Amino acid sequence: MLQIIDTHQHLWYTSNLSYPWLDDFDALDKRYTSDDYRRATAGLNVVRSVHVEADPAPEHVVEEVKWLTQIAEQGGIIGAIVAAAPLEVPNVEDILKQLTEYALVVGIRRMAWHRPDAEFYREPNLIQGVQLLERFNLSFDLCANHEQLPAAIALVKATPNVRHAVNHCGGPDIKGKQFQPWADHMSELAAFNNVHCKVSGIVTTASNNWTKEELKPYIDRLVTAFGYDRLMFGSDWPVCTLAAEYKQWLDALLWAVQDASDADKQKLFHDNAKEFYRIDA
Repeated sequence: MLQIIDTHQHLWYTSNLSYPWLDDFDALDKRYTSDDYRRATAGLNVVRSVHVEADPAPEHVVEEVKWLTQIAEQGGIIGAIVAAAPLEVPNVEDILKQLTEYALVVGIRRMAWHRPDAEFYREPNLIQGVQLLERFNLSFDLCANHEQLPAAIALVKATPNVRHAVNHCGGPDIKGKQFQPWADHMSELAAFNNVHCKVSGIVTTASNNWTKEELKPYIDRLVTAFGYDRLMFGSDWPVCTLAAEYKQWLDALLWAVQDASDADKQKLFHDNAKEFYRIDA
């Protein structure tokens, strides 16, 4: 049975931590625990997960990691943490020092996705913050939608010594049937050897009654651009439940890559994540 490392899973505890973005997602504005995640993945052989920050308020970024570490120590499935950090602020080095006191923290994410500014990833202070990650041996989870990809490319060019993981396939507008210029931008990102891509988060950018056939051209493009050596499976649970249950998304992806060799599927669903996020699994 195929072993899975899920590179994009979230938990959140709304009564303790502040998640301002949930104001726009009433359906998700509740507590999500590791028990909920285990129920969602029952029978799917998910052996480890990478917990990606749930965009807490800046004053709660360390608190979120402390809470997640406690969950992991109690027997949770979390094998690595990608923490939040406001990389553009002057005291970011102090924040990174606090975060890296927790051994599971292997990367940082600073989202552009929900920002109206398509140029956020070009900000000099933000770029300097990403460059600083090399000193702490941290990767960067790059979360941009299709309109923000040119700025993301500029960020990658400016940070050649940082390993990047593009989140959610670069946010293509599948519902709007827009393939270009997203496809060319993803090929540009793939030209950098320090860039990986998560195959995740596209059921929520597709049409309301999405089909696996609708998703496949986008997945095929990523396979062509990155190859199976630099792609990683991610569920984006529980955000994915706005459009699909965990198994529905997994089944759609397995169908889309059914012609891949067993070795390539092993890379996509397990090995690449283990290496990129330094997971013991």
